[in-house]
Amino acid sequence: MERRKKRRRLIEIVKDILIVLLALSAVYLTMRTQIGGLVGWDGRWLSGLFSGGPAGLLPVAGEETKETIQTRPVRMSVQLGSGGRYGVQYDQTAVDALYDATASLLGDALGSAQEPVQITEAAWREALSNKWGIYFDFQGTVPLTVLSASLSGAVNQALPEEGVRRLLLAEEEGAVRLYYSNESTGMYYACDTAEALRGHVQTAAAAYSPNGTVFAYETSYTELAPYVMVAATQVSPKVYHAVNPVAQMSESDREELMESLGFHPQSNNSYRSGDRLIVNEWPDRLSILDDGHVRYETSASDEPKYPVGTAGEDVDAKAVTEATWTLAEQTLGERCGAARLYLMNVEEMGEGEWVADYGYCLNGAAVELGSDGYAARFIIQDGQITEFELFFRNYTDTGEQSIVLPEAQAAAAMSAQKVEGSELLLAYEDTGTTELLRAEWIAIQTP
Repeated sequence: MERRKKRRRLIEIVKDILIVLLALSAVYLTMRTQIGGLVGWDGRWLSGLFSGGPAGLLPVAGEETKETIQTRPVRMSVQLGSGGRYGVQYDQTAVDALYDATASLLGDALGSAQEPVQITEAAWREALSNKWGIYFDFQGTVPLTVLSASLSGAVNQALPEEGVRRLLLAEEEGAVRLYYSNESTGMYYACDTAEALRGHVQTAAAAYSPNGTVFAYETSYTELAPYVMVAATQVSPKVYHAVNPVAQMSESDREELMESLGFHPQSNNSYRSGDRLIVNEWPDRLSILDDGHVRYETSASDEPKYPVGTAGEDVDAKAVTEATWTLAEQTLGERCGAARLYLMNVEEMGEGEWVADYGYCLNGAAVELGSDGYAARFIIQDGQITEFELFFRNYTDTGEQSIVLPEAQAAAAMSAQKVEGSELLLAYEDTGTTELLRAEWIAIQTP
């Protein structure tokens, strides 16, 4: 009898729980359909209760970013002392393999680096050309704080926040130093690293054999930017098919995109206007254009949809990168096919105002997209993302290869044009309506 009473009591408890859940469900649906935008980004906990996870992308201010920043170089080289160099570029599989084998060394060096000391360009070149070393080129500029945090697990307070594109681990007489160049100032720096790294760079480098790769300053191509990496081997870049994924989206796909951005597609605040779908959730406005552009803007808000950094603290380059990386990867990154996103730059425009740009990369070659080149641009003001523009493109490897001049010949031809300081790069031009993309050599004027 006692067991039966307990069982009946348990059933009544379960019934009560079900009634509460049904009531919550009714409240949730009412809020979603009638209030729409008032639920907003901070109402994601309720959506998560019924969907099994949070509807939003960015954490609220003060939470840790869950999206791991995985910046990867597009070109690398291994210097075998004075015995030649092994270099790889325009082959992301080969670059990734070299990076995977050496990233732990870079992480240890970044984590243990002492305060940087300014050096001459001659000292930088001496290390790059004649010491045992591993060289990393990220194409865009990445804040040192972001690199140290993502590779070593914590920010090294001895390192400045400045953005870097090129880094070098070089070893001489067992001691390992971390070298880098500041792209905006043209200055060069070196840092001592932990004693535990002694001998490890040379050991890692010894596993590779020279393949004839040189830097422009080591050749007669004096008109080129000095750190253009010139390979002796023929490049056969892939041909890609490009499409606008937004144009191919079903209604449910668009709703999924809107929800991934923290908007509610079933609210009364979304409507069609010409070539775009507009969602107004005051003070936020989202526009999804048929040509693949997605634009967001907001007025000042005490409860931002996309907070950056920790509430009450100044925003820095690391916080900007973490917030924008998350948003770019979970929108463009999930829909770009064979492409990979890379951080082009993070720049402080004024007090509390930042801009961050991201680009597409195909097998190590940058995609020059539209008139501005970037795939995503984020504007940050007063601790929140106030504007962004995303350009959705999806790329597929056709299995074909295009024919371009060997890099040495292209370098000679570019040098002959006497465009002093130009950087020779293999790139894909995508106007936004292009269907087949073939790589070609381009010259970019460097600062």
